[in-house]
Amino acid sequence: MNEIIPFLPKLGAAITLLFGLIGFFKPRLLVKPLGIELTNAAAVSEARAVFGGLNLGMAIAAFTFGEPLIFTALGLTWGVLTLARLWSLAVDGIGLKGAIPGIVVDGTLCFLFLAPLLLG
Repeated sequence: MNEIIPFLPKLGAAITLLFGLIGFFKPRLLVKPLGIELTNAAAVSEARAVFGGLNLGMAIAAFTFGEPLIFTALGLTWGVLTLARLWSLAVDGIGLKGAIPGIVVDGTLCFLFLAPLLLG
């Protein structure tokens, strides 16, 4: 088990890279399941920047520098995303069914990045 732990943040970075590539090149694939409609070029550009650019930048930084502090920062980022989804569940009335997929994905990525701190 201990030999797997150092690999988990890299797995999180790979998944983040995949999300970034999809968001950068095909943003509609990420937002359509969420019920978000990109109705004009500015909306597509915004989705491309947020879902593609941010995720690509995070993953590239993680792989390029490979520093534990970067993986920790990414874990905290995914953790705050999870917290935002829980907050939205409480105040926006999204409903548990609508919130669960995001909570699971974001929470899993948070865990993958923070696994060396949590399990090590």
